[in-house]
Amino acid sequence: MDIQQLYYFMNIVECGCNLSLAAKKIHITQSALSQLIINFEANEELVLFYRKNGRLDSLTPSGEKLYAYAQQITKLHEQMNDMVRKEAAKQKGTIRIGLPSLILRIFFSSFFPKFTLANPDIQIEIIEGGSNQLRKMLFQNDLDYAILIEPTSLDPKAFEEHVIQIDEMTAFVYHDHPLAYKKMLNWEDLEPYPIGTFNDSFTTNELVRNKLAEIQSKAKIMFQSSSWDYLVEATQESKIVTVLPSPIERTMDKSLFKEIPFKDPIPFNVLLCRPIKSNYSEVESKVYESILSYFYQPII
Repeated sequence: MDIQQLYYFMNIVECGCNLSLAAKKIHITQSALSQLIINFEANEELVLFYRKNGRLDSLTPSGEKLYAYAQQITKLHEQMNDMVRKEAAKQKGTIRIGLPSLILRIFFSSFFPKFTLANPDIQIEIIEGGSNQLRKMLFQNDLDYAILIEPTSLDPKAFEEHVIQIDEMTAFVYHDHPLAYKKMLNWEDLEPYPIGTFNDSFTTNELVRNKLAEIQSKAKIMFQSSSWDYLVEATQESKIVTVLPSPIERTMDKSLFKEIPFKDPIPFNVLLCRPIKSNYSEVESKVYESILSYFYQPII
């Protein structure tokens, strides 16, 4: 069987050996599917299906083995085609970069436009998402680079990481909140109030939960979202304390909301990550070096 015939065979099995249903699903004639099975069994002298009243009923042990191989082969075929598409895109100058929306807006809002104008032959495809989602995509080779929050949980033998920004988590409250007068917070100060933070697709969520568990705090996360705007605004006229990365302070109305640092802060370090390879294309190297150069701050 060629690859297309394997797909047809799998479709028959997955439709309960109902040739009529299988034919409708893949838009070919029932007779063509039936002839495929008849010809294969005759040519290979191998029975794939048991019959009942002239109809396919179930797989024989040999049919079960072929179906198992077909699943593996078609999966590899799809992965190969996906790889070909991605490599073709790279050769044409397309690089896929994944990063959280917050990082994109605050740290990369000027980088990508400047880079694109300076390098019109290189196409940047931006994929937005939480760090946990982006880590998975990078691991599955769906991204060329990812901007992740430390800890990345990536295998250092398989992935390269460079810190491009060092920051911390801080608390955001409405200007008349009981904590608004404080210059610094202890984590215990949060216990009387509901906490808001990013949802569990973001590393921030895990870091905040781990911190509360570490100090055995009674404070509870009661509000979660992927939108930092919503989380900050949710503190308005309420007792909510939102714990978020400090750079968000640049986006908020400072006359309404107050940022308060912690005495024992959670680090918020931003890393540029990529798979370790023996060779990188000219386009890959150009993008990578440009990002590092953009964020490099020489010590004076």
